[in-house]
Amino acid sequence: MKWIAAVLCLALFEIRTSGQQTTTYDTGIGHGTPMVPTVQSQLPNTLMGVVIESWHYDPAQKAVILHLVNNSHKDVTAFNISILEKYADGSTSYLDGTPSNIHDHQLMEDMLGLLINIQLGVSPGSGRGTFVAGTSRDYPDFVGKDVSGIDAVVDVVAYADGSADVLDNDRAFRNLTAERKGRLLAMEKVTDVIKRALADAMVSDPVSAALNELLPFAESLGAKTKNRSPEVAENNVARNLQGDIQNLQRMQQEKMSGTERQSLERYVEYLERMIGLLKPHCELVPL
Repeated sequence: MKWIAAVLCLALFEIRTSGQQTTTYDTGIGHGTPMVPTVQSQLPNTLMGVVIESWHYDPAQKAVILHLVNNSHKDVTAFNISILEKYADGSTSYLDGTPSNIHDHQLMEDMLGLLINIQLGVSPGSGRGTFVAGTSRDYPDFVGKDVSGIDAVVDVVAYADGSADVLDNDRAFRNLTAERKGRLLAMEKVTDVIKRALADAMVSDPVSAALNELLPFAESLGAKTKNRSPEVAENNVARNLQGDIQNLQRMQQEKMSGTERQSLERYVEYLERMIGLLKPHCELVPL
């Protein structure tokens, strides 16, 4: 069914930290002369499972390429990087000359969605869906101007076993767990609504019945939690409901006589499996 393709992206999280510029990028390869990052090299005893081993600036991509190494013995599902770029023209992040702080710009990538979709057998990709133990990768930080130096450190790492490393950045850690919990709460809400629609013998169109409950709920919740801290799981629920609502709307548009109920039942089964896989990763335990 066409809506299955849309489901694949539902567990891919985009992390936004309140008051911070935060971006998620896929890994990429750059070219240039490696240089050692200022901050991470000065913190040899941080005991973080992922470290920035080297970096270089690629002027063709307009990107700082960070070479990350997973020195732990565990696969990584997410990491956060705090970074301060120093530009070749002498400026830093703020055009007005305001002093910058390393935590003003953060890059977070959560790979848990890909991991779960691989476990569910619905991901078109290959591999394990994580930053595998003992491996390395290049990670781009796209910038607007030429860079002469950086201060950077990996300060949050989440592992596949549910543990985490946190280095002086509880805010990013709370953001990560709240985003995951927000997605979990959204899936639980959708599952509950669909199950009730399916169980009601008086409902002839369960997809429409589910949408009639979810649409006003998401709109009301979105208005109530708009601009509130993303470090609170409940404030992330309305946004996470949108993917499921769109999937239900596709079912409504593409339904064929006699298949609507079966489609909903399969969708609930999918969500319940995803909930079971997501839950253990919503209660990360710092080491």
